[in-house]
Amino acid sequence: MQGLFKNKFTLFATVASVLFIGFFLGRIGHHDTVGRSHCVSKLTLLKPNIDCDSFEDTINKLSKLQTKLDVMIQGLKKTGRVKRASVFVRDLNTSRFAGVNDADTYYMASLLKTPLLVGGFKLAEVEPRILDQTVTYNGVPNLYGEQVIKSEKILVAGESYTIKELMTRAIVYSDNTASQILFDYYPQDFLDRILQALGIQHTRPDKEVENFVTARSYANIFRILYNASYLTREYSNEALKILTESTYKDGATSKLPKDVVVAHKFAERTLVYESGAVAVRQFHECGIVYAKKGEDPYIFCIMTEGSEYEILEEVIADISLAIYEEITNE
Repeated sequence: MQGLFKNKFTLFATVASVLFIGFFLGRIGHHDTVGRSHCVSKLTLLKPNIDCDSFEDTINKLSKLQTKLDVMIQGLKKTGRVKRASVFVRDLNTSRFAGVNDADTYYMASLLKTPLLVGGFKLAEVEPRILDQTVTYNGVPNLYGEQVIKSEKILVAGESYTIKELMTRAIVYSDNTASQILFDYYPQDFLDRILQALGIQHTRPDKEVENFVTARSYANIFRILYNASYLTREYSNEALKILTESTYKDGATSKLPKDVVVAHKFAERTLVYESGAVAVRQFHECGIVYAKKGEDPYIFCIMTEGSEYEILEEVIADISLAIYEEITNE
């Protein structure tokens, strides 16, 4: 199959060989909860990991939030606005979380672009010049097909772009063509290794070629970036900065205060029958909300399935607002 670009960097082979020795094989390990024992520290000469009052307050908020989200989703299903929906929320100060249907699987679709971003920066840890390597787009259409939410800027055939520019376009504009070039550029099985390292639970059922993901496992990517536990602090911050620059504003961020910083990625997927008729649509959005000027940051991941994108976008906006209001409630 003809690729979407003309040239590769000879240095890349060396970088790839280093990575495949085992650089990505280890899986990031994280505890799901922070217990009360971490709050009441016996190491009296050290600063406690978390404030005890804040810890208890967060537990109460997330308990109320889980109940609220469960009621919301049941109502959305009864009224036919969604066929199903999943939500996962994690408070980043305490690591406590709430979830509803967060183990249900969905098509990953454009959410795959965040691991592509992480993968590019992981390569740069071995050889920083990778980010400045250029490839020339030859005009071959991408393999993902048409986007409902189209990229605001498109690649120009014959023009050259750096790997970092392609990584940025894949996130900021959700550009499928930029993503396909990166996918072709990376070594075989590279992305699978990245997904494994990030702890993404994905399967490919019979006859399926796409990745599947759960709200809980995908949220882990943002936790890893926030904690800088996979990439360096510099590259983790740079990846999150790119995610804050997304031009998509009609979902999870649409009803939040305009001054709230959000690092996020959305995804859309239409499933059709053999006749071409639409069977069902999926729409997802996940990220980090830096609430209260970053003092109360939290991860959210909302995955939905229904009949119309416009309805699913509004559902995500409403759920996102409900999360924000509960988390920031004094």
